[in-house]
Amino acid sequence: MDVFVMGSDQRSVRCARVSFGRDEKVDPERDKKLLRYLFRHKHASPFEHNIIAFKADKEDWLNILREFENPTVQIYYSGGYIWLNLRSAINSLNYLPQELIEALEERFPTTWTIVQKRGEVEDDELSSLNYTTDKVFLENRIDTGSGWVGLVDRLELGTDMDYYTFIVECPLFVARQWHRHRFGSYNEISRRYTAYDIKFYIPRILRKQAKSNKQASLEEPVPEPFHSEFLKEIERLIEESYSLYGKMTEKEVAKELARGILPQFMKTRYYWTVPRIALDNFITLRTHEGAQKEIRELAQAIKELVGYRGTDRKNIL
Repeated sequence: MDVFVMGSDQRSVRCARVSFGRDEKVDPERDKKLLRYLFRHKHASPFEHNIIAFKADKEDWLNILREFENPTVQIYYSGGYIWLNLRSAINSLNYLPQELIEALEERFPTTWTIVQKRGEVEDDELSSLNYTTDKVFLENRIDTGSGWVGLVDRLELGTDMDYYTFIVECPLFVARQWHRHRFGSYNEISRRYTAYDIKFYIPRILRKQAKSNKQASLEEPVPEPFHSEFLKEIERLIEESYSLYGKMTEKEVAKELARGILPQFMKTRYYWTVPRIALDNFITLRTHEGAQKEIRELAQAIKELVGYRGTDRKNIL
């Protein structure tokens, strides 16, 4: 059986640890314990960033789907391959071909042992397990005026369901636009957990509001002296809000409440794993001249990293 996999044991750990902003760290002993914790406590989303494709026909795909009453399991067919993420593979354990199971045991040795034993793995055994890691942290990265995007990994078989994982760092208001694209998996830094590496975006130009489009701007700054005055005021308010945040957390105000004082100019960071057909839709919509400049620049960077195939044009809507 031809099996193709994007990811590793470490990929799930990275996508979990981004919540704390610590996804670059590699510590196999702690990583294995985190995988066990994620499984035991059903923190499932980090596993979605590992992708599996195997050669099959449509009837094989339909036979697997017929076994399910659970609508949350996502298994797709495209270009002669069945596609699913590791979370769906775990939930499909009893219905997958044995050859595929063996391939997953090899690619995700720690994860798969934890799954097979339903999380009941003692520390000594856990320590002895093989642990697979990503080859690199990022394949490539492009910086823009408001943030950056990096390609973590890709699985390309020439189908509409080819998959990609990116890391994005951008202002909160850009991330909330981005998350409207729901066909994909996200894991994001959480200010409930961490005050690590808080950064802010201060625009170089305060663009004018477009008169013909209520949600768009013009490539033209507001006039002086207002432009300079507003930028100074933005910087002052950011400094004051960040200072108040620090005072609150020092006095043991919960981070999940204290974060409310931080402005939307604060940057966030997240992993995004997405199939080609949804990625092309994102590129079409977000490189359009009507898209906000900040997200448009990031979408253009993604286009430069992995190209655009036009698969989204197959959809009516």
